[in-house]
Amino acid sequence: MSEFWHPELRRVLNEINAQYGAINEKLEKIAMSQSDVDAATAALTGAATTLTTVAADLTAAQANVATEIAALKAANPAVDTTALDAAVAGLSAPLAALQAADTAVDSLETPPAPAAG
Repeated sequence: MSEFWHPELRRVLNEINAQYGAINEKLEKIAMSQSDVDAATAALTGAATTLTTVAADLTAAQANVATEIAALKAANPAVDTTALDAAVAGLSAPLAALQAADTAVDSLETPPAPAAG
C-alpha cells in the first residue's frame, strides 16, 4: 500500500508521528511529576498533622507533670523536687522547636501566591 503514498507526504507524516511520540513522552513525565507532587503534598500534610498532635500532647503532658509535682510538694514538703522541676522546665525549649517545625511545615503546605507579573 506504500506505493499509494507520495514520498513527501510519507516523510511529513513520519515527522508528525515522531513529534506526536515526543509529546506523549513529555506528557507522561509531566503526569509522573504531578503524582510525585501530590504524594509529597500528602506527606507534608500528614507530617503537619502529626507535629501538631505531638506538640499539643507534649504541652499538655508538661502541664500535667508540673501539676503532679506541685501536688507532690504540697503532700511531701520534705521531698526535694528541684531536679524534677528542672527536667520538666527543660521540655520548654524542645517543645518550642517542635512548634516552630510545625509552623514551618504548615507554611510549606500553603505557599504564598505567586507575584502578579
